[in-house]
Amino acid sequence: MNLYFKSTTLDKEIAWTWKDMDKAYWDTWTPKKSDIKIITRLNKEQKQQALDELWEDLQGAIQFTRDRNNARRREKRVASKK
Repeated sequence: MNLYFKSTTLDKEIAWTWKDMDKAYWDTWTPKKSDIKIITRLNKEQKQQALDELWEDLQGAIQFTRDRNNARRREKRVASKK
């Protein structure tokens, strides 16, 4: 399954996916930059620019997942102390 984002630095639509798409459906999965696979044919420099831009765009969603995971763990620790 391909996902798309509009690159402002390259001024094109870039196709990408997760290297392991199954993990993308896990509720607690926090992706790493190395989990992104750029599908659109680009040269090495353009591919790195697209990867950097996409990673920056994903930071809000990744931080939301981290915060939610931390809140759940905190609740679990508090509950186990009672």
